[in-house]
Amino acid sequence: METTLEWIALAREPGRPACTFLIPFRLVRYVQRRKRRLGGVVRYLRHLLSVAPTYRYAGLLPKIERTTRYYQRSGQGLDKWHVRVPAHHWTELRCLAGACGVTMTHMFVILIEIEKSGKLKKALKRSAGKKKITGDPPTFFWKNIGFWEARVEEQGRTERHVMLLLEEQPP
Repeated sequence: METTLEWIALAREPGRPACTFLIPFRLVRYVQRRKRRLGGVVRYLRHLLSVAPTYRYAGLLPKIERTTRYYQRSGQGLDKWHVRVPAHHWTELRCLAGACGVTMTHMFVILIEIEKSGKLKKALKRSAGKKKITGDPPTFFWKNIGFWEARVEEQGRTERHVMLLLEEQPP
């Protein structure tokens, strides 16, 4: 006899949880410049989250197929950045990081590295002929994101699922 237990938890607190991002020393100056340009770390995170679907579209986000999450490489110097992130950005980052198989602070660093590297333009140029898209990335708004992990009984493996509902930006 099977029994299904299912529940929903509606979280509203804390509205701006405290978090610590671990930024590799090699990226600190770049992040400081972006922080000044965009008006703070939270606004920079919001910007990175807004372009994350485009990074996924271009195949630039990692897809780690392990049961555990990848942390940042050990042995590198890390600078601690203490920030209060709005709950909705926190949830978006958690879902994105979980779907990619990395920790949240590692996901933040991955988004920074992709932006800094200019890989998006190269990836879009490469794929323009194959997928019949223009060289310009689509602009998306996050409408909703869902993430869940499941243990698949038959194969004894862990599956990660993410569903990101996007809306195109109005002209």
